Amino acid sequence: MEATLNRERMTGQEPGAKKKGICGSTLKLIAIAAMLIDHISAMVLTRMLIVNGLGNVTSQAQQEQWLRENAGLYGCMVVMRLIGRLGFPIFCFLLVEGFQKTGNVKKYALRLGLFALLSEIPFDLACHGKVLEFDYQNVFFTLFLGFLLMWAADTIEKGEFPKWFRNCLAVGGVVMLTVELTGVIYSILCSVMQYQSGTLPETYVIVMIGAICAAVISLIVSFVRRRKGEGSVWKTLGYIAAVLLAMYAANLLRTDYSGMGVLTIAVMYFLRKHKVRSMLGGCIVLSLMSLIELPAFLTLIPVKLYNGERGLKLKYFFYAFYPVHLFLLWVICALMGMGGISVV
Repeated sequence: MEATLNRERMTGQEPGAKKKGICGSTLKLIAIAAMLIDHISAMVLTRMLIVNGLGNVTSQAQQEQWLRENAGLYGCMVVMRLIGRLGFPIFCFLLVEGFQKTGNVKKYALRLGLFALLSEIPFDLACHGKVLEFDYQNVFFTLFLGFLLMWAADTIEKGEFPKWFRNCLAVGGVVMLTVELTGVIYSILCSVMQYQSGTLPETYVIVMIGAICAAVISLIVSFVRRRKGEGSVWKTLGYIAAVLLAMYAANLLRTDYSGMGVLTIAVMYFLRKHKVRSMLGGCIVLSLMSLIELPAFLTLIPVKLYNGERGLKLKYFFYAFYPVHLFLLWVICALMGMGGISVV
């Protein structure tokens, strides 16, 4: 307490005075507003456009005619969806902040997992017009996997593992990194050589690329081990294994924002010591996923103004708001006779 007061005096701030800038609850409200705007567009306006013939036009002339007839509604939908890009990166940023400040990691993880399950039926109704649909899962699953990833990374950082488990993490990191690099290099090779996947002698080429990647990674690991020590190597490989496993899980479950959403959280977590850089890194990842995510960079403004304080206690407001607003949007669509239309 005394250290805090001294720090406040050194910065010219009166002891106990409210910090300048915006607090966490304000950030959360900005994210909730952006999400609501996005979901109104995606789940109500998109259904209206589908009813008006979106997806049924085939020729260029039909497309031009349809756009002339629906220009206002279509333009509004696009603008609202762009505004909605501000929501997810802020939620990811707040998740990283919450992980660092929570007093009970297990309860936090349980809460995210529980609301992921509770939100699935409202999400499926809003997106698919069905009670349950397993091709696309709600964003709480992405946040849940991202939280588990941070938990794993924090445990790895503390090094609270027996040696055999460290070795398993290191081997797992090398294997998964090799697999990922092999896939990327093979895809680039097919693209550069203007071949489609399968036209090259696939098994032979993949095995060769994999062997080269494994050899290069092993040499790098050996070099770093000599320079930085064994502890640094296994921790780095453990981080890689944790990130890739969480991304695989998100892709397998087909969560909203999928593996790239989890990678966004991972980048923000590893850059967490500098908040603006953390958000910048997350926005870059999202933009690599899709150029429609470029408006996310506007979130750097409120994050720059963030003062690190909690503000209003809105923890359960967001948890409840997510499934409730999805269900209400579906009810509105159902009353308009569009409840059974899928927008995914």
